[in-house]
Amino acid sequence: NMADSEEYMQLTRHVIEAGEDPDVKVIIMKGAGDHFSSGADTTLIINDDKLKPGEAERPRSQGFRTVELRNSAYGRRAFNQTPHNSPKVTICQVHGYCYGGHFQIASGCDFIVASEDAMFTHPGYRYIGPMGEDMVLMILKIGLTKTKEIMFTGRGLNAQEALECGLVNKVVPREKLEEETEKLADLVCRQAAESLYIGKQNFNTALAIMGKQAMASAGLAAHVWGHMMRSEPDEFNLVRAGREGGTKAALRANKERWKDSSLAKGKPK
Repeated sequence: NMADSEEYMQLTRHVIEAGEDPDVKVIIMKGAGDHFSSGADTTLIINDDKLKPGEAERPRSQGFRTVELRNSAYGRRAFNQTPHNSPKVTICQVHGYCYGGHFQIASGCDFIVASEDAMFTHPGYRYIGPMGEDMVLMILKIGLTKTKEIMFTGRGLNAQEALECGLVNKVVPREKLEEETEKLADLVCRQAAESLYIGKQNFNTALAIMGKQAMASAGLAAHVWGHMMRSEPDEFNLVRAGREGGTKAALRANKERWKDSSLAKGKPK
C-alpha cells in the first residue's frame, strides 16, 4: 500500500475540499488492503535525490529541492501539513503498517484509532536519521525521551506502546476498528460545527505558539541536507546505494545492516 507523488497530491486535494465543505465536520483517513500504508515508494525517494541527467559531476540544487519539498510535502498546503492544519477534525483509522509519510500524516491528526496489529515508524529514521519537520509535534505528543528513542534507533512502536505513550487514542481488535472509529466520529459530529471550527483553530494556534510550524519549516531544509549528507564507506546511505545498485539493492543493503540488531525480530524491517 505504497503511495507515489500523485497519490499524495490527491490526498491533499481531498482534505482541502473537505475542509472547505460546510457539510463536513470530520475527516476520516483509512487505508485499503492489509495495511494503512507503508509510506512513499522508495524508488521515488531515490530518484528525486539523484543527480540530474547530464549533470553527473553536479549534485541537485539544495535550494530547488527545498522549494520542491515545500510545495509537495512539508509546506502548509502540502500533503504532510494539510491534514495537520485542516479546519476540520481529523481521525486516522490505522491497521497494520503505518509507515513513512503516512506515519507523519497520522501523527498530525486529531485522533488515531488503531487495530491491535498496528505498527508505527518512519523508515527515514534509519535511512537519514532524526527528521526535524515533525520533531516538535512528536515531542508534544509522546515526549522528548520517546521521540529520541524512535528517531535515533529507528525502533517502531506497536499499537499498545503507541497507546501508552500517547500517540494513539484507542486500540481495538481489527474487526472492530471501523465501528469504533465511526463511534468516535459520531461523538464529534454531535458538537456544533462552529464550536469545532473555533476549537480547531485554537488548537492549531497553540501548537504554532509552541513551535510546531516553525520546526516544520526549519526541518524542511534539514530534510534536504539529510538526503545530501556525507557517509563513510561502511555506513548505509539510501540515495548512494540506490544510485549505484537500484532500489532493491539499496533495500537489501539496509536490511543486511540491521539483521543482527536487537530490533531484527518482531520489529519493522
